[in-house]
Amino acid sequence: MKTEIIGLQNQRSAQQLRDGAGGQNASSRQKDAEKAQLYSKIVERFAILFDNPSARLRFLNNTLAKQQAHQNQLRQSLQRVRFLEKTPLYDWLIEARFYATVIEELKAIAPTLSPQNQRKIEALQLPFSARVFNFLNQTRQVAYALAILVAAVTLFGLYSLVSWSAHGVNSYLATKYKNGKAPIIVAQAGQTPSDLTATTVKYLPGFQAENVWLVERTSEFERFSNGCRILTAYQTDNHPRAYYLIPRGADTEGTELRHDIVGIVYHTSESDIVQFTPDNNEAIQKRSKGLLSYIQEIKAYNYLIDRYGEIYRVVRDDHAAHHAGHSIWADGKYNYAGLNESFLGVCFESTVKGGTLQETLTEAQIVAGRALTNVLRSKYNIDDVNCTTHGLVSVNPDKMLIAYHHDWVRNFPFEAMGLSDKYQVPPPNMTDYGFTYDEEILEKLERTLWPGAIAAETEFNEKLAKSKSNEDVFRRKLRDRYLAQLEKARKLRLDANGKSVLASQSPGSADSAETGNHN
Repeated sequence: MKTEIIGLQNQRSAQQLRDGAGGQNASSRQKDAEKAQLYSKIVERFAILFDNPSARLRFLNNTLAKQQAHQNQLRQSLQRVRFLEKTPLYDWLIEARFYATVIEELKAIAPTLSPQNQRKIEALQLPFSARVFNFLNQTRQVAYALAILVAAVTLFGLYSLVSWSAHGVNSYLATKYKNGKAPIIVAQAGQTPSDLTATTVKYLPGFQAENVWLVERTSEFERFSNGCRILTAYQTDNHPRAYYLIPRGADTEGTELRHDIVGIVYHTSESDIVQFTPDNNEAIQKRSKGLLSYIQEIKAYNYLIDRYGEIYRVVRDDHAAHHAGHSIWADGKYNYAGLNESFLGVCFESTVKGGTLQETLTEAQIVAGRALTNVLRSKYNIDDVNCTTHGLVSVNPDKMLIAYHHDWVRNFPFEAMGLSDKYQVPPPNMTDYGFTYDEEILEKLERTLWPGAIAAETEFNEKLAKSKSNEDVFRRKLRDRYLAQLEKARKLRLDANGKSVLASQSPGSADSAETGNHN
């Protein structure tokens, strides 16, 4: 009877293996059949503990059927990693699960056995792997509960961390940038020069005022010892310079009247330019001549450097050109409000839209710009600190914003001009006058600020904290001081009828302006 049952079960197991294995090869089916035979023999050893034939039969059938189901279930779960079936791990799992099934069935039928046989079941020595598996199987509900609890605590912790981090980041950005929009990019310290600029700087000497002087002057040009040649055919008058020196840090409009040149502001003409190629020679020259005529008409700059490196004086040096508009700069001692009166305007024929320096300036313009810078610094004893760009000085007083005009707000080749990098300097319009930026300005600047602007914001906030004032009130007070300083300088040029009163008070002739002898 027992042999018939086992034989029947073996046949059934073999058929199940064929149905479940599908496309397995013959060796795999043989291996499964051998395992089924082994499991049947092991079950038979345990079955002898049952005196009741029906209990014995139920134990045999249930155990072998469950084991086959477990084996099929495991194989189904390993479909994506079938290679594991050929490893010892797979055999260990099958064997351990088999013994666990035997134990389950023994415990289920044990109450129907005699006390003697029940003690024999308790005394059974099972493999260590089977005892471990059985323990894990018995405690799985507790393990599931603990896993769910751990997962819940972990998820809650992660949610709290993410929420806190997001809140912290948003608070930081909102505090620093006042809007929570995309973050501001800080341009790298020291604008990365092009190969052209690096080569120019490498082979040109540093600034030496004593080595620069006027060599020749004709009705058409002036030539200097450093090779600089200034064309004068477009030179015109405007109005003589006049401004008040404003002691830095003082709450005053200034009292000392001055006429001398203290600095240089560099511009781009913001022109529509054509590609710099030989095929465009005629178009390039035509555009330059048109630009010169326009600049002369509106008296926009003191100098223009065209794309071939020709330097043109437009508004004579001792007269102010209309180049800087609302603007602020400072050196170690003084603030300068409205730089038309105190700074020369040097313009490069170029576009403000160029993505790189090489797209913005030609080699000839870089060399000519350095030569002109050295001439002007030598003639007027201009300090390096007061050589800056329009984008760094321009302001909008109505909205209290910096970079109202943003030509050369990045990429100006200070090093190639023999100058220190003003992108590292906190702009005085922010530190001393409270000007700032908004989303519109940031978008124009592609959300990129120069390092000095970031430093200036920190410096201004420190001043604000010391003042113990409301921020808006404090900024408006500084803005009003700037406007008062500007208005006081404007009155120097107008009489009661709105006409200039400075023409007869010019501090010197054109000759004296060129030699730099006036004060």
